Amino acid sequence: MPMGARTPGDLEPLFPDRDSAEPLVRQVARRLREAIESGLYQPATRLLPQRDLAQRLGLSRNTIATAIQQLVAEGYLEARVGAGTFIAAGVVKPPAAASREPRSLPARAKRFAAAEDRLEGTLGEGPLRGGIPDVAEFPFSAWLRIARRKLTPTYWGYRDAQGDPDLRRAIVQHVQQLRGVSADPDRVIVVEGTQAALRLAADVLLSEGDRVVVEDPCYQFARSGLEAWGMRLIPARVDADGVDVRHAGRASLAYVTPSHQFPLGVRMSRKRRDALLTWAREHDAYVLEDDYDSEFWYDERPLPALQSIDRDERVLYVGSFSKTLAPGLRVGYLIVPRHLAKSFALARVLATLGMNQHVQATLAEFIAAGHYARHVHRMTAAYGERRRALIALLQKPLARAGFTLSAGSGGLNVSLVGPPEFDDVAVAKTLVARGIRLQPLSAFCIERTDCRGFVVGYGAEPLPQVLRAARDVVAAIEQHAGRGTTGAG
Repeated sequence: MPMGARTPGDLEPLFPDRDSAEPLVRQVARRLREAIESGLYQPATRLLPQRDLAQRLGLSRNTIATAIQQLVAEGYLEARVGAGTFIAAGVVKPPAAASREPRSLPARAKRFAAAEDRLEGTLGEGPLRGGIPDVAEFPFSAWLRIARRKLTPTYWGYRDAQGDPDLRRAIVQHVQQLRGVSADPDRVIVVEGTQAALRLAADVLLSEGDRVVVEDPCYQFARSGLEAWGMRLIPARVDADGVDVRHAGRASLAYVTPSHQFPLGVRMSRKRRDALLTWAREHDAYVLEDDYDSEFWYDERPLPALQSIDRDERVLYVGSFSKTLAPGLRVGYLIVPRHLAKSFALARVLATLGMNQHVQATLAEFIAAGHYARHVHRMTAAYGERRRALIALLQKPLARAGFTLSAGSGGLNVSLVGPPEFDDVAVAKTLVARGIRLQPLSAFCIERTDCRGFVVGYGAEPLPQVLRAARDVVAAIEQHAGRGTTGAG
């Protein structure tokens, strides 16, 4: 455990040795002194009240009081009238060099450690971060009014792990009207976001070593999670019509983003959708449809969800409020076929017993009162303006550098696709010094070596900041193009 991770509530170092000849007062004083010197208890940390400390250690209050008085006199503790007793500053000694050999990781732990490099840079802040909404525009006043009304004991006990019934009904109405999804509340599982939905689907549908078809390039968290959970990934190439699974072969599951492919932004054609559902039926497989930001559409008529044309109950539909409201809410949902609903509900019970009930109840009323729909409508207009201005700024100079712009028809980001020899990782590193974090397209690839460029978001911050950062990106790309990095004239 790292230094400073404990507080005086961690009492193991203070328990006295009842068989020792050393007096109890002296033992407590010595043990507490050593804990402070070692850095186990950090300066300014408040000790437990003497009565509580005595009770937890099984000692008399007089014993604790005497030991504490001794350490106050020695300068290890500070007694503040009306506030309590605190660890004094300046008494922590430098830690001794560790003498133990580092422990080797179990095989399963190594899988998770292997994801570290791939996930580096996927989280963070910046005006061009892909898939990040403008949380400053979140309707906090409306949310807080509802949240205060929901501060009742009703939502602070164990409740339905599958999700708040009112929220599940609200989700059904939302996806039916907006995405054409076939659903009923009993088939909805409320989870902490897309990654939690994917983990739950793996628990129910997959065994270690199962084959899973994924898009190439693929969303890094989905890829890294599936690999860490022991699945064999079968990459399927993405082109202008979406993912092509015709040559994927047998697998248990396919993970896809058909409405707005991440990271390339294309949407899957009807022909490819039919081919994917045919593949699932022929191989007795399921499809996990990640419809992560389909609420935002700008130029073209949106296509309905893949799940809406599934007649064999092969598609599991995943949605999230992270893009439309705020990632910090940690609320998403999974809509499963009828024959799987009970298994998923039980798996949710065994995995987590469900998520924060107060947040769910607040969100349910937030949707029912119309705040959610109004926020999505308002932000669609705001993001659409940013998107149009960003495209206008990027299109001509990037074309001269040999780039194409894959904007898709919605969502919160566009993709800049460069020549195969373009070093997107190197350029991304140069931009970090200017406070601009871009995700290189090559970081999403599994087998492909021809996919180079960047995911550029426009949702995280207002338009002036987005355009200012975008100009720096254009300058960085043109600089590398001028040195012959992209091969563009």
